[in-house]
Amino acid sequence: MLKGIGKSHGKTIIMGEHAVVYGYPAFAIPLLSTPVIVKIKQSQDSLLISKYYAGRIEEIPESLSGVKYLINLLDKKLNLQHILYTISIDSGLPIERGMGSSAAIAAAITRAFFDLFKVELDHQTLLDYVNKSETVTHGKASGLDALTVSSEYPIKFGKNEAPKHFSFNSEGFIVIGDSGVKGRTKETVADVKKMYDENPDMIGSYLKQLGDYATQASDYLIKGNLKQLGLVFSLANEILTKLNLAIPKTDKLIEAANHAGSLGSKITGGGRGGCIICLAHNLKNAQMIQKALIKNGAEQTWIQPLSIYAEDSDFD
Repeated sequence: MLKGIGKSHGKTIIMGEHAVVYGYPAFAIPLLSTPVIVKIKQSQDSLLISKYYAGRIEEIPESLSGVKYLINLLDKKLNLQHILYTISIDSGLPIERGMGSSAAIAAAITRAFFDLFKVELDHQTLLDYVNKSETVTHGKASGLDALTVSSEYPIKFGKNEAPKHFSFNSEGFIVIGDSGVKGRTKETVADVKKMYDENPDMIGSYLKQLGDYATQASDYLIKGNLKQLGLVFSLANEILTKLNLAIPKTDKLIEAANHAGSLGSKITGGGRGGCIICLAHNLKNAQMIQKALIKNGAEQTWIQPLSIYAEDSDFD
């Protein structure tokens, strides 16, 4: 019996969401503590088993259109003997929250297929498949999610520059709060584009500012200047709010986090739901922010130390 396994993890965009689609700088960090595992084994029928859908692959619902498209692509490419198989997805990532769930699942599925059929998979081919799936799921895909969910280090995008890994030596913590409201990345990307088409000067200036903040934020991280980084978080959130990406629930969580001592908080990802990220100067501060988020209705929270991204980190 043929078997295959593929793994990946979530991500969070620190700075530059939406702006990255227009060529401006952005960067994201992998969430190594949020694994996604996909297993495929030969079976008597073609099935998908996940917490979002369980049933025949050919009947996968529209809400998982990117997954269905990817499976069909990989099947056509690799399944030359036309075997039947069952795909099992084990993911603790909430969907439509800006944590890279769809990209992480796509990366794990792709790795599992190549493992199943014992075909070597290079990194560029992996990215190509994930981005094809992401384009179906979200519309225009920046490629940032695909890179970050398949990497152990932060990924920086620069205008007219190839994306690259980078590291930093900061002792702060990122606290992520899930609003419990599904974001609508495909919708928000389309709406920002519509606003841009109608008013390219104003919206273009907002997007450029977000890109500038991404550059500043990465510099502050490298220097370990958490106070200035927190300020940039708050300034970026003001721009994202002007782009109509805030909702009352995320506003409430951001306010609660800031009252609890966050150095700065902002929307992350597509917006209009999903998650917020907050900056804490130490673990005690992070735990205080976490408690405030839960008290104010966060569905889930995660704490991610920034020190694991240092070049000399022992984290694998």
